[in-house]
Amino acid sequence: MFYNNHQQKFYQEPVYKSPYAAALWSLCLPGFGQLYVREYFIGIILLASEIAFNILSKLNWSIYYSFTGKLQESSEIVNMGWGLFYPSVYAFNIWHAYNTAKFMNAKLKAEGVPRPDKLAHNMGFFTGLVFGMFFGLHWAFLISPVFSGIVLGISLAIIGHLIEKCVDR
Repeated sequence: MFYNNHQQKFYQEPVYKSPYAAALWSLCLPGFGQLYVREYFIGIILLASEIAFNILSKLNWSIYYSFTGKLQESSEIVNMGWGLFYPSVYAFNIWHAYNTAKFMNAKLKAEGVPRPDKLAHNMGFFTGLVFGMFFGLHWAFLISPVFSGIVLGISLAIIGHLIEKCVDR
């Protein structure tokens, strides 16, 4: 944010945002894509609703029991009354972040703001790191879940970075 003495209020410089980065951030956790595109109010609302639906539906416990092979406990613990809200919030979250970035970019283009060569930097690296750590912790294929998460996270981060480099050429 920058302080503008003429208007006596805070404002943000208009910048292009990658719709794909917004969708990926939203895929990682509802609300993060909205924070990326500077839609702070709805981002915090979506983040809070995701946390609330997760707690009220006991979805994380259900996922935990599923990964540990306790499928009966997994289906018994989940509260479907609250769990059914989750897919719609999750899908809306991704759709909203992607389309907000597209709308913002179209508006900036119409205003004549020059578009940068690249909208998101190191998305392959960080996406690979997040998903690698997540799956490494759950699969725990090495000595410990933490070590598995670190090894798989770094491996997928490098692969994601290389893929991003090849795509950018």
